[in-house]
Amino acid sequence: MYRILYTERASRIGGSNFSLLQLVKGLDRSRFSPFVLFKYDLPVRQNFRDAGIEEALWSSVTGGEEIQPPSTLRPYLPWYKKTDLYRLAWSIKHYMKVQKKEADDLVPWIREQGFDLVHTNNFVRADFPGLTAAHKAGIPAVSHQRGFYDLTCFQRFIARRVDRVLCVSRAVADYNVSQGLPSGRVMAIHNGIDLEAVRPSEALPVRSDGKKVVGYIGRLEEWKGVTSLIEAAEIVLSRRRDVRFVIAGTGPEEARLKKMIDSSPLLAGGVGLLGYSDDPLALIAECDVAVNTSIEPEPLGRSALEALASGVPVVASDSGGNPEIVEDGLNGFLYKTGDPASLADALERLLENDELRRKCSIGARRQAEKLFGADRYVHEVEAVYDEILAGIEPART
Repeated sequence: MYRILYTERASRIGGSNFSLLQLVKGLDRSRFSPFVLFKYDLPVRQNFRDAGIEEALWSSVTGGEEIQPPSTLRPYLPWYKKTDLYRLAWSIKHYMKVQKKEADDLVPWIREQGFDLVHTNNFVRADFPGLTAAHKAGIPAVSHQRGFYDLTCFQRFIARRVDRVLCVSRAVADYNVSQGLPSGRVMAIHNGIDLEAVRPSEALPVRSDGKKVVGYIGRLEEWKGVTSLIEAAEIVLSRRRDVRFVIAGTGPEEARLKKMIDSSPLLAGGVGLLGYSDDPLALIAECDVAVNTSIEPEPLGRSALEALASGVPVVASDSGGNPEIVEDGLNGFLYKTGDPASLADALERLLENDELRRKCSIGARRQAEKLFGADRYVHEVEAVYDEILAGIEPART
């Protein structure tokens, strides 16, 4: 049996945590034994423990101090003060020193525990220590790439040591190859959805007020493009009153979006800002149409996958991984990224045609079953492990 070490360095709960949970829960335990190492003490650790997955905090096995990376030059540049630039340079140098120490401290523990492969859940920009430790321990490494990130020369050097880079969409894979990573080591494996946990309704929703519901569930950040949705909602509501829009989520844009809605009587009466939802699947099931409105390329929208699995048609911007999820007229429609009028037109095509909406609802579930099931996701990752570990004896027998 091969022991796989998964490193999770995300500082907040997000889709990457749950994709990892789905993977380790589904592994064939007669062949693979997972262990998850968290950088931060996130509440989601309990989900892993509840699933019987071994896990620990990074600091509990390596020790060392906590330090956040200098993620931006912005605070230092407005006045170009030499002292600020010196402070920035020191911060970067100190951070890299800590990262190197984290990697060095992890190596003896990896050997002691008898791990056969390291799978980093956050790619090279976030998980330099995990990839470096695997290289120094002399075992293979797999890295998950969940976004469109520019790489420095140093990061490309580290990434080229990785045996496989698993990307959540073909769009992300192509982007990484364009960044200089070897095409033979980069591959796309779409995230999966637990289809048993998501069951679509056999009938279109019927409500006492007769209104159809368009729903957005996700972070309220600028790049998510919720402003475009609100502008499209105003167009749709000016033409028809048999629809309402619901927006569920929190984030830095929340106050501004609320002000935008409250400033228009038309929007205030037709758009609801619900805040955080602790049961997003139940909310999706109540929608007639789900939307993904990202104005920057979406790697692979998890909420869109969950909507498809729920039998809810999706209207999504035509960039990033969205064209790999949504097919016009089959399970929803794509619209021109950042164009509220195009979004409004796509929504109205579904809202005004019950037969088309029913057809796309059936197509959504079928597409999810065919391409985005959790079992398919796990099996494809296991096949990568099999290929890399072929001919290598497990460290522990």
